[in-house]
Amino acid sequence: METRTEPVTRSQALGKIIVTGQQVFRLVTRLVRRYELTESQYNALRILRGAERREEHLTQAELAERLIASRANTTWILDKLQERKLIQRKEHRDRRKNIVEITVAGQKLLSRIDPEWEAMLDTFMREVSSDDLEHLAAILGKFRFN
Repeated sequence: METRTEPVTRSQALGKIIVTGQQVFRLVTRLVRRYELTESQYNALRILRGAERREEHLTQAELAERLIASRANTTWILDKLQERKLIQRKEHRDRRKNIVEITVAGQKLLSRIDPEWEAMLDTFMREVSSDDLEHLAAILGKFRFN
């Protein structure tokens, strides 16, 4: 005998998205805290590494957009990373126009974190196929926020 299940409502689906996001955030937080980073600092380093690989020069304002952070918060994030010599700014009198680059020390820190990052992804995504990820990304791309 076949059992019928109720269709998932939008509210239930949104609840699953929120819970999953919170759980992923906790995993990421636990990982980056071991390296004395915040999630935003780690994200900034990853964005800057990617920009360097593409030979792209990001201003502080452009980085703020990619971080989805206020410019003031981005300044704080970068100040902390610069104190640890993980990034450098190419000075401009308007700090929002500074070019921001990852340093060798920042690259080395990310290379230490990378294997743990991959292991974390392998653990919580072990049952998710590449096709599933493509489908999920396509679905998430349909959400509109404006």
